[in-house]
Amino acid sequence: MPCRKISPALLLFILLSAGVCYHGLVSSAEKTDALISYPDATEVWSGRVGETRQLRYHVNIRYPAINVIDFISRRLQEAGWKRLAYDFLNRDLPPSRLRNWDGGFLESLKHPEVCVHLWTDNWKNDSGDVVRYMLRYKQRGCGTSDLTDLEVIGVYVPAAVARQTQQFIEQSKKNLNPR
Repeated sequence: MPCRKISPALLLFILLSAGVCYHGLVSSAEKTDALISYPDATEVWSGRVGETRQLRYHVNIRYPAINVIDFISRRLQEAGWKRLAYDFLNRDLPPSRLRNWDGGFLESLKHPEVCVHLWTDNWKNDSGDVVRYMLRYKQRGCGTSDLTDLEVIGVYVPAAVARQTQQFIEQSKKNLNPR
């Protein structure tokens, strides 16, 4: 499969998820039930990025990581979270669970030989808080047969920030496509 270029919305999410604006570790009192660590996780990091809370870790598991996806999904359902039928950052796009893994896009123009295989899902609780999960494999070349280093990134977005984000996205769309 040939490599594809990354979309601007996906790039924005990756930049936010990568901790571009790191603001310190999350205390144990601030942790949320939505940030779920897989039992075999390594290189675990939790912290704040702006107004969001994040959890990042790696799992040594073969692509497509069904066990990790099922584990996180089950725990979120048990905690009362409900899956969104759309991608939080792009309401016109369904989450990966409805369209499978996005695979084979270029990591960056500086590293065109590295491909990323991405899976995302979005959940919301009754308070309006949102949690996004991004699972990704990165490797040279775009095949999937040797993928085993899964990076999991969970991003918890408080309700007020989620509403502001949605308003910003909608306003940006209007500005880009004036009628």
